[in-house]
Amino acid sequence: MAAMSISTTASLYNPEPAVKYDLISPSLFHLASPQSAATGTNGSLRRLEDIMSNPLLIEPLTKDVAAVSCQSYVYTAPCEHHPSKGRTDYLVNDMFPKLTTVPVAGLAERELHLLHGLRDLPNVIQLQDSFVNDNGDTVLVLPMLKKFDCQAVNNTLCSVRETVKQILTGLAAVHARDIVHLDINPSNLMVTHSKKDVVIIDFGLSMTIDRSCKNAKPQVPACGTTGYIAPEVLNPHAYETQDPTLADLYSLGVVLGQMLEPYIPDCDLHYFGSKYLAVENTNQTLVCLKEFIAQGACYPRILVQAADLLRCMLEENPKDRKSAQELLDTHPFLLGPCSEPSSVDALAVSTLKLCDWLCRVQEIKYQKYLLQEQKGCEIYRYR
Repeated sequence: MAAMSISTTASLYNPEPAVKYDLISPSLFHLASPQSAATGTNGSLRRLEDIMSNPLLIEPLTKDVAAVSCQSYVYTAPCEHHPSKGRTDYLVNDMFPKLTTVPVAGLAERELHLLHGLRDLPNVIQLQDSFVNDNGDTVLVLPMLKKFDCQAVNNTLCSVRETVKQILTGLAAVHARDIVHLDINPSNLMVTHSKKDVVIIDFGLSMTIDRSCKNAKPQVPACGTTGYIAPEVLNPHAYETQDPTLADLYSLGVVLGQMLEPYIPDCDLHYFGSKYLAVENTNQTLVCLKEFIAQGACYPRILVQAADLLRCMLEENPKDRKSAQELLDTHPFLLGPCSEPSSVDALAVSTLKLCDWLCRVQEIKYQKYLLQEQKGCEIYRYR
């Protein structure tokens, strides 16, 4: 009989406590050592055995035993709340792997097949186990991860660089297996608890590419998250035959635009992440980015390189985009070290902290405003 632990925790993203039900292996539980058993915890252990054998006892254990079992009270619940009656090798606790139930059989089998093909890939979610519960639903056992937040990783451009490199590394590995994700967006990116690595999750919309027919145009379904879908996915007839994996690069470009929004002024990046973002908006942003890059002498080199990487990803025609592996191998923003002198001024440090750069952006905007005012006066004077 499995046991269930309920814990209420508050996070930075949700200050209200939330009840979580997640899975761990019972081998991770060390309820008592021989020394503690000799000093009088036998009664508590017998109480734990009674609760595990009777699912109707919804009563917390004593604090001594709970403190040993991952700092969380252990509860039991009626059998229908358990993942499966036949699976006794999981306990439930929010400190360890979590479960995701996939109710649609076809989707479950498809995602399971994809996840099995993605084993041992860097920066990609790793399936730990799967089984069918009492209701006949497929349950995927996945590691516990933290929410990804664009605003939490853009404190410095070095942090943005490392984040993008990790996502591109995961995409390059996935694309090398002839799989396209088709739903890259911040909600499908997570962060590991230990190393703070970014992980790509949710391959429910992904598809395998058949490269055996070189002349045939791959049929990519029109799917994804509104505001992140590549133009060739929405309107495939408007573009020639292209590599379907390049659609993921466009989606990642929208995510990168959200991270760079405070750094790059006057490029309409505040629209990125909105469900109303359309290819017309990104094309206008491309025009502004090219002007920004042309004025590179006014900005730190690392910021101009970041803007150029964004331009590469947001090209409307997929043939003008580079693959994830090509960007990792050739783009200067991803190849450069995190310590780079700048010729702009002492404020433009190589790490380019956001709090300092925002002041610099205001100065640049004011200088542009004065320049436009001066040009307006000259035009008026010579009329």
